[in-house]
Amino acid sequence: MLSYKKEIKVLATSKMKRLFVSLSLVFAFITLSACGFQPIYQKNSESGYSSNQYLQTIRIDALPDRPGQILHNMLRDRMNPLGQPRQPLYNLKNRITETTKDLAVRLDNTTSRTNLTILSEYQLVRLSDQKVVFSGKSRSTNSFDELDDPYTNLVAEDTARKRVLRQVADDISLQIGAYFTKANK
Repeated sequence: MLSYKKEIKVLATSKMKRLFVSLSLVFAFITLSACGFQPIYQKNSESGYSSNQYLQTIRIDALPDRPGQILHNMLRDRMNPLGQPRQPLYNLKNRITETTKDLAVRLDNTTSRTNLTILSEYQLVRLSDQKVVFSGKSRSTNSFDELDDPYTNLVAEDTARKRVLRQVADDISLQIGAYFTKANK
């Protein structure tokens, strides 16, 4: 008889917990919708365009050196995957700076770990009047081990560089997408 009462009490407690969790989730969703949150790629009700469609009107300037070429291609993949627009409305000018910093040094005074940082400063220029409508910076850092084999070091540095450039490209496309979402409200 005593165990039956314990089972009822345990069942009642678990139902209360589920009810509390459900009500908390409902409250969280109501609060989130009331704060003005909206998806970045949602179509604007007035213009009928999403920020993704505005991104496809941007011509991305070519960048020098191999890291610049990689960043250019990654930006094109994110902003206009169908290729450069034929009649662009905007031009994206970009300048990247790459720095390395030794983190760890062995007893024989050689580096064992290196940080690779890439800073990208960019400007979005409206082609109709050559006015800079948005500018920003994006920075990312990644590290890699330096070993005794030179080829391994080249591969590790190249892999870290591609990871950093991917993060920078994601950040730039999100910042410009957020600009278009805010500008076209």
